[in-house]
Amino acid sequence: MKKLGLVVLFFLVCEATPAVAEQIVPSQISRVTLFSSRALIGRQATATVPQGLNEIWLEIESFSVDPDSVTARVFGEGEIYSVQFKEVPRPEFPQENIKALEQQIEQLKKSRRRLFDQKHTLQKNEAFLNAFIEFSQTQIPKEIQTRFPSTEDLNQTLSFLGSNYRKLSEEGQSIDASLAAIEKEIGVLEKELSALRGTTQKKVRVIEILFNSRKSQPIRIETQYLAQKAEWKPLYKVSVPTTLSEIDLTMFAKIRQKTGEDWKQVALSISNVIPLSGVRLPSLSSWLLDMPRAARDAVIRPEGLAERKAAPAMEPLDEEAAPEAPAEEAVFIQARKHQRPLSFEYALPQPLNIESRDKETILPLFSKQLPGDFYYFAVPKQSALTFLVTRVKADEELLDGPLNVYFGGQYVGKTHLEEKRAGEEFYLNLGADREVMVKRETLKDKVKETFLGTIERNTVIRELAYKITVENIKDQPVMLQILDNIPVSKTDRIGVEDVKIIPEPVKRNYLDQEGVMLWELKLDPGAKKEIKLEFALSYPKGFSPLGF
Repeated sequence: MKKLGLVVLFFLVCEATPAVAEQIVPSQISRVTLFSSRALIGRQATATVPQGLNEIWLEIESFSVDPDSVTARVFGEGEIYSVQFKEVPRPEFPQENIKALEQQIEQLKKSRRRLFDQKHTLQKNEAFLNAFIEFSQTQIPKEIQTRFPSTEDLNQTLSFLGSNYRKLSEEGQSIDASLAAIEKEIGVLEKELSALRGTTQKKVRVIEILFNSRKSQPIRIETQYLAQKAEWKPLYKVSVPTTLSEIDLTMFAKIRQKTGEDWKQVALSISNVIPLSGVRLPSLSSWLLDMPRAARDAVIRPEGLAERKAAPAMEPLDEEAAPEAPAEEAVFIQARKHQRPLSFEYALPQPLNIESRDKETILPLFSKQLPGDFYYFAVPKQSALTFLVTRVKADEELLDGPLNVYFGGQYVGKTHLEEKRAGEEFYLNLGADREVMVKRETLKDKVKETFLGTIERNTVIRELAYKITVENIKDQPVMLQILDNIPVSKTDRIGVEDVKIIPEPVKRNYLDQEGVMLWELKLDPGAKKEIKLEFALSYPKGFSPLGF
């Protein structure tokens, strides 16, 4: 009974409410929160509404809108009955508007024709003056020759020609400027007319708000919705001073938006929060192991035994029939606002203009100084160069993105920064340094005698020795990391024996790579150090080990 009473009360209120007042309210985008693959658009509008139920439309131009994301707030005395996204037929523009534009265009075209006539007259006058000059330069027959004109006559003639040419030139320039202005105005009006004629039958996207106003009053409206075709990606710049004291890390947002709406003077925020849009929690089923059917039958069914009837297969779960937790708008909003370990949001301090076009906009998000552990790195087996490297520890979340490196104000190159949590390390290559030299040479590579009397053995024993020489010719000490390796046998037919390494590496099987070794050396200015590796290979005669 209580529910029935509420329903009856609702209908009584509706009957007592005056007819719905419809109006399209102009609005503008005031703020944008840009996610990695979409944008949350915030619009504002003001209007004056009469008392009673008002149907308010806010037109939007985004190509693709998530209808479930549309929300609205109305600041005024009254109640909101509903908020929804709709596509409705565009109201037809009054025919008199089209006729007025057509009349304006026709008047401009008449003015253009009059200007063309004036220009044609000027061209005729200019042709007459040119003909007068050409005639004065021709040979005149004796029967029509007269006396030579006086100086005064010549001056008057020259003055006449000069003033008329100047006048014609000024009038021509004035006509050309007027024609250009008329052509531009005609183009604007024709586009406007084409838009009016072409959109009368098309649909328009609107946010519809049903607002029951308690009185005639001005109101303010705020709406928001998720629009597709907008994205941002991180871009990094690292600047390292020659003093090697620290690094300057700057993070940029590389923005591209083709939503269909231009963002003009908006408050922009950059976020890496992914809005929950129908995302379900993952589930896990039982992990079942079984033998292939042919192999299983061969094991469990002796030959000649009658074939067993296969058990009916388990019916898959009907996902449509399974109960689903309803997607609540509150959870959606909480998820966007929740600050997780890998979530951040940056609000840009100044209003921005970002057009809806195929163009990238790069904006700085933050810049900070981070301590770096600088050292030199070499793999002499692969390259005779040593590289200056810095090891940096992230102090906050860093997303995956390209990274441009500048050393001493000069561009060094581009690398890629993998996503890093706070506290994780990453490495930057700052380029090769020829003042820290490294050289790897072969000291010995010979086959040991394998004859026993007159019978030749079937095994080859090959002795090898290498030397790595490093030298620091800089005027300050350096730390140097060197990588090298010895072969690792994957078969008992190849042996690696009599291994001697001087000095001993600080790490064997570096980064879980068998046979790879790491040395860490401190070199004073002008210092030189050596690393020696020796070992013997044994393998069957007539074969050459793969990988050697």
